[in-house]
Amino acid sequence: METHSKYFFADHPTKEIPEDIRPIIITDSFSTPSNVGSIIRLAANIGAKRVIVLNGEHLRKSKIKKTAGASYEQVEVKYTDVPRLSQFIPEDYSLIAIETSEGAISLYKDNLPEKIALVLGNEKFGMSSEVIEQCQQSRYVPMPGKIKSMNVSHAASVCLFEWYRQQI
Repeated sequence: METHSKYFFADHPTKEIPEDIRPIIITDSFSTPSNVGSIIRLAANIGAKRVIVLNGEHLRKSKIKKTAGASYEQVEVKYTDVPRLSQFIPEDYSLIAIETSEGAISLYKDNLPEKIALVLGNEKFGMSSEVIEQCQQSRYVPMPGKIKSMNVSHAASVCLFEWYRQQI
């Protein structure tokens, strides 16, 4: 019995996301290159429009590419700073912060916008106020267990695949 994903998905086609609503993923001041690489790989899994890496000039691209693997060549990756962020986001997209901030609502409470730019903050300090102020809303991932912390790439996975479930 063959269990490799390339064989499985050949027999189990998955609905693709239309080009005009593909999600955008934004990382805000990540400190760990492997987390950026994981986000890029996730972007390729979901079919994202692009990944925007804010304030990531200090990160070793070789480590990002190692974690992202072949996904690095499959996804548009833009490195920029906050003042230039809007250049890479279509006007009809909503910036949604994944953050445990004041006013955040559960990821599962309401539907996510169809055209979403998902914003993720620094692994230790969260999102900068400069970025969170640009977001239309904040969502959090409910965690019923004793530990109330999740790797940023895992939180992004939960959110993006919930968004995908809502769209199909």
